[in-house]
Amino acid sequence: MRFVFSMAAGCALSLLAGCATETMMEDGQRRETDRSVPAIMAKAETSPVVSSDDAADDPAIWINPANPAASLVLGTDKQSGLYAYRLDGGVAAYLPVGRLNNVDVRPLADGAIVVATNRSDETVTVFTVQDEGINEIARIPTIRPEPYGVCLGIAGGAFTAFVTHKTGEVDLYPLLTVEGQATPSPIMPWTIELGEQLEGCVVDEQNSQVFVGREEGGIERFRLTTDGTLSDGEMIDRVGSDNGIVADIEGLSLYAKDDGTGYLVASSQGNDTYAVYDRLTGAYLGRFRIAPGDEVDGAEETDGLDVTSRALPGYPEGMLVVQDGFNDDGNQNFKYVDWRDVRTVLSLD
Repeated sequence: MRFVFSMAAGCALSLLAGCATETMMEDGQRRETDRSVPAIMAKAETSPVVSSDDAADDPAIWINPANPAASLVLGTDKQSGLYAYRLDGGVAAYLPVGRLNNVDVRPLADGAIVVATNRSDETVTVFTVQDEGINEIARIPTIRPEPYGVCLGIAGGAFTAFVTHKTGEVDLYPLLTVEGQATPSPIMPWTIELGEQLEGCVVDEQNSQVFVGREEGGIERFRLTTDGTLSDGEMIDRVGSDNGIVADIEGLSLYAKDDGTGYLVASSQGNDTYAVYDRLTGAYLGRFRIAPGDEVDGAEETDGLDVTSRALPGYPEGMLVVQDGFNDDGNQNFKYVDWRDVRTVLSLD
């Protein structure tokens, strides 16, 4: 369902004090945002994607190790291709490579590997990122139609794409060795069937776990085995629980600290909020929302998100990037959030 955001009269100056806002639905009914959910504001936003209507979907943050100021936010336009945004939100590059839905990135010794689910030709499209730019290097055909979500991580000694599907499967495609060499082709993935619509996922190989979003069910954690498969699934939160998450559960990402601790961040699309959990225990720590500010509008009906704990210019404790389903200034785009604001509003360590 599509929504149109509007500010309730008199609330502009009192959002942080708990003033309610309203969202206009297609049937003309208004729903009131939960007054108990604290609000923060985005610090910056990207240029809109070129496609209209429901187009922007999922971001991924690439940290340039040699020059953090040259780091990029990759973002999909699921009607046309892949964007690379600078930290000021401007467009650094645009690749019209097809209907990319989700994207993820992991560092390599001389840059990074990027994977995206491409629904134009039903492939996992693979890119590299280096100082000189972004280059497509391969397209891996998927074993089933309409690849949907994707997350990238090291499993069984290889960089592996975890591809999720609306039909409930998670397919694991080993793509590159940890030394950056291509795995043998054709690739036959390992599959787990979960039986309901999936999209967001994130790999935490440091703690041998993978989080998967069941869009209408909740968030499930799996153990990552040494042979690169998944086992021992457990739900850490459910749609409709007292914690307040609702369908659809969309983007998932890890605020990962070097010592293995940190936080899981999830998009609760149906009530325009973001839930935070302990990375190790899965304990729920709170929710927040992104409200309109003086220069940047808020974020509603978020699909994908990404977060990093690495220091960046203007974001000394890291940044959160979320898709905005209702950008006030044109087509959909992505909002940048200072992690210090999340930490403060939820009283995180």
